Amino acid sequence: MGQLCYQQAGASTVLQPSISMDRHGHISPVGLTLVLTALFSLSLPTVAVAEEESPTLWLVSAEAGAGPIDGDLFVNFTPRLTALRPVPLLWCENDEECETMLEVSLHLPLRLDVTGADDGIIRREDWLEPRDYFRLLRRLEYGSTQEPLHLRLGEIGPVQLGHGTVVNDYYNVVTTDHYRPGLTAQFDDDRWGAEVLINDLTGPNLFGIRGRWRPEQLYDEDSQWRRVALGASTTADVTAPWQLAEADDDTGDVVAGTGLLPVVDEARPTVVTGVDARWELPAGSGWSITPYTDLNHHFGLGTGVHLGLIWNQQLGEDIRLSSRLEYRLLTGRYIPDYFDHAYELTRYHHPDFTAPDDEPAAPRLRAASRISPQTRHGGLLRLQSRFFEWLTLSAAYADATGPTGASLRFRASYDHEDRGRFGVFYAKSAPGERSFGDTMTELFGVDGALTAVEARYTIWGPIYGHGQLAQLWRVTEQGEIDHVYLWNIGVGAGTRF
Repeated sequence: MGQLCYQQAGASTVLQPSISMDRHGHISPVGLTLVLTALFSLSLPTVAVAEEESPTLWLVSAEAGAGPIDGDLFVNFTPRLTALRPVPLLWCENDEECETMLEVSLHLPLRLDVTGADDGIIRREDWLEPRDYFRLLRRLEYGSTQEPLHLRLGEIGPVQLGHGTVVNDYYNVVTTDHYRPGLTAQFDDDRWGAEVLINDLTGPNLFGIRGRWRPEQLYDEDSQWRRVALGASTTADVTAPWQLAEADDDTGDVVAGTGLLPVVDEARPTVVTGVDARWELPAGSGWSITPYTDLNHHFGLGTGVHLGLIWNQQLGEDIRLSSRLEYRLLTGRYIPDYFDHAYELTRYHHPDFTAPDDEPAAPRLRAASRISPQTRHGGLLRLQSRFFEWLTLSAAYADATGPTGASLRFRASYDHEDRGRFGVFYAKSAPGERSFGDTMTELFGVDGALTAVEARYTIWGPIYGHGQLAQLWRVTEQGEIDHVYLWNIGVGAGTRF
């Protein structure tokens, strides 16, 4: 639910009310939605005859509400169409259970300006880039993370590759004005597996891949070594910003492009490769312990060694607890969790690791290159609990000596089908050398954090009330990056057939 909370609160939801081409030569959102809906309908079997029930479950809903963005009030209206259909499960060895679900979800987000601040009735910043129109495809998902094959297309996050020492809680959409259709894929077999991340199918720059392998020499049904797994990964931002374009008026202001993203004067690829190993120790009654180690090298920055322990505990049938404790040895300018929750913003605009807080920010790669190479020590503590299949709580705190600083993440979700839903997500980083007290003050200061709260409560029958509150970032026309608050309160209704 924390993931759902962030995605719904963070999505930019604006369109042009026209079925024809707009003045920029783009197909309007309504027109594109009609095309997608038609293609989607044709891609599924026709409705079965009366005596044969269709296997496809259709969900239709609509939400209306109102809320501001950066001081301007908008009225929101979002109809949704979702189809859930059982399909064959690939690479399945059990013929009786070789079936999974395919979900295709479309939505038409409308946000109408009632203050007259924009040139028209629609907030134009949300539809400046062709990729923005892909937000109409809310989700395309095959399988689940517990099955041999899982694919997801759309707004993605939180994404973690392997143990999360390089890519951890990554989101591909963290601003109000830019949408990216990303892709995650996961294949999991007894002997080998793979994970894939592509941040934007319309113009990708971030790629991640990890392979997992159980050596055949150790693979024996009766051997405890069967629990050993080896992995290797590579993650790269092939166009990481190094120098941003500045205005010609000697102010030092960053220039924003037509899509309201900073103009990059110079970009450099940055690559992190790593190898990892884990051993699932023989489990006891209701518990398991898994030690692991990761060795990562960030080309041009440094190397990091991660030694960790994952503990899982089942208390009865209704309570599950897990924790992760990790020690980190960081050399050179290596930064753990380099591709984190705010990377799509900090790749352009990251507080300098060594300069005072009032100094101008620089792209993350350039700021990291300024760190004095040294050996540093750090750690991570992550706790998670799940109660009665409807309440989940998780928190993670990471810290390190030197300028790499600390980070805090918190997620809570309540999902009871008959009563309502509630979700909270909070993430904040505090780079730079500070005392423990100053670090805690910075981490719990809401300004600059990625925050989202979502609630939904059934009023009567298919009618429900909903509310969202989020703090995201936006790029101004002057190229500055600032955080903005968004909230939306309204009602909705849905049905299934």
